Amino acid sequence: MKIDTLRFGEIDVSEDQFFTFPMGILGFAQLKRFLIIDRGDGHPFKWLQSVDEPSTAFVLGDPLSFSPGYLAEIKRADLSALEPIEERELVLSVIMTITPDPQDISANLCAPLIFNLANRRGMQYVLNDKRYPVRHLLFQGATPVAPPTSGDQGELRSLALR
Repeated sequence: MKIDTLRFGEIDVSEDQFFTFPMGILGFAQLKRFLIIDRGDGHPFKWLQSVDEPSTAFVLGDPLSFSPGYLAEIKRADLSALEPIEERELVLSVIMTITPDPQDISANLCAPLIFNLANRRGMQYVLNDKRYPVRHLLFQGATPVAPPTSGDQGELRSLALR
């Protein structure tokens, strides 16, 4: 199937590549189907492109790459839109705001997106955690933080189910 996009032109994809967001994304509740576009050229961000609205796409980033202590604690019951849930199949990303001035590049740590890779469902979850702002500036005049390494701590996770 071919879909039109504002940023990438017409692209050919199959429906099994779509992620369905049953509740939409905050401010975009009417949009339910999305496609992840990975530029694959060493770029640290991916795009979440609406399948139904060519002009709507979000930049996604891994919160651990710029906020090493980030951990979204979420009750399993709050993820009913993603069921059935296998924790190892869940991936968390945050929406980025990219601006011409690098000092203003930010990430929404308060409302991450959670993807269930097994059934291709996604949702946005608003955390009730004051540590994580809606607009977390990445650079704030400092050198970017290097991504953490797992070392002896096992696999790094940005999501913890309770």
